[in-house]
Amino acid sequence: MGIVSDESAESVNSVEAVTFREFRRSDRRYLEDLLYDLWLDNILKNNTEITHGEDFAGLSKVKGLVARDYLLIFLKHSSYSVTAMDSSGIPCGYLLGRCTPRSHRSLRSRYRDAILSLSASLRQYIDGVLLRTSKYGRIYLEHRRDTQRALSTLERSVPADCEGELILFAVSGDLRGKGIGSQLIAYFQDYLRRNGCGRYYLCADDYCNTGYYEKHGYMRVASTDVDYKDGRKGMRFHLYVRDL
Repeated sequence: MGIVSDESAESVNSVEAVTFREFRRSDRRYLEDLLYDLWLDNILKNNTEITHGEDFAGLSKVKGLVARDYLLIFLKHSSYSVTAMDSSGIPCGYLLGRCTPRSHRSLRSRYRDAILSLSASLRQYIDGVLLRTSKYGRIYLEHRRDTQRALSTLERSVPADCEGELILFAVSGDLRGKGIGSQLIAYFQDYLRRNGCGRYYLCADDYCNTGYYEKHGYMRVASTDVDYKDGRKGMRFHLYVRDL
């Protein structure tokens, strides 16, 4: 499969040093840490209730629970998952997605996805009980609720012929710009084509590099604002669509 990017020879060599495989359970802690560093840390610290004179020491106590819950939201909706591994065998990039035409998927695949979704939902319920015992955990749960409401609003604008979704896409900061993300997307697009998807969509917030998507042929079709009731700075969410 070709690399969908226009990058230098150095970038191509960087991709050749990286291997790609299906997401494994052992990858979770690496992705949880990456998600926390990219999004969750800023989201929680932007809460004005917290930032008045506190040093965030209590945040470390729920960091693992918050990151795991955030990842489970993505995992339980995905039917496709790929991890990029650097030359040392350490996960450095991830892409989770799905394709809605179920007729193209085997019964075994659908059964596996149903079991994974049920397991993730149970884990989320248990983590939710624990998170409610902490101020930081409650703030995160409020953020999750507000975010899901915003995403539900955006998804009403998804075109009817968009049968694929890019759910989560992340590359470690020190390895960005080396073609790893482009290769992850290339594999995902091949998966969509094999399953009969001609278009797909993604939702991104202000913490995402939306310029990357616009540079690579994604068209913004809708946006919505989130007004948080607990004093946190509001975010803007965007819906992008891309043809294959």
